[in-house]
Amino acid sequence: MNKSGLKKYSSEIVKRLAAEYPDVKCHLEFNSPFELLISTVLAAQCTDIRVNMVMTPLYRTKYRSPSDIIKDGIDNYRENIKSINFFNNKAKSVLSICDALVNEFGGKVPDKMDELTSLSGVGRKSASVLLGNCFGKNDVIIVDTHLKRVSARLGLIENDDPEKIENELKEIIPADAQFYFSMRIGEHGRQICKAKKPDCEKCFLNDICPSAFKI
Repeated sequence: MNKSGLKKYSSEIVKRLAAEYPDVKCHLEFNSPFELLISTVLAAQCTDIRVNMVMTPLYRTKYRSPSDIIKDGIDNYRENIKSINFFNNKAKSVLSICDALVNEFGGKVPDKMDELTSLSGVGRKSASVLLGNCFGKNDVIIVDTHLKRVSARLGLIENDDPEKIENELKEIIPADAQFYFSMRIGEHGRQICKAKKPDCEKCFLNDICPSAFKI
């Protein structure tokens, strides 16, 4: 499919996703950019449910700012998050992030991609989650496992590398639709286009998806 055809095809996908998942939202619970930043780092190779279970009470009672985590110290913080996968390394990253937020960004979470990715444990995917959910940036693609899988099945991407996937999708998805496209296609991956057994019969994209009923 040429670029023009791919843009037209992706436009139809964007429209259908918006109709099916109009109120999609982040699965991590948060009340501030700081909370989402920390939870996003902790959610790597761990479920959002587990992170919410551990962190929501802590944000309410102990960790309202980066300074709170620094004052509590790494040993206490590590103990509090020990039920989260890879808690030891993640605790180190979180303390490093908090230190940078206090000393380099005045205690606030930055709203620029390069500044966010300068923080320990924060890649482009995590930064895009923050930029879209907390700072109203629509021109971000969140390349998680769901987006990668579903976009490949739909024939929207050819690459496996996250940055190349991001660039591919930015060429065919309008800038003002990229964030919600990411969120909605991720939701579609959770609900319908699952990794092991996609439910093609129930999929509202099965009439245009090249992979429908073939997986």
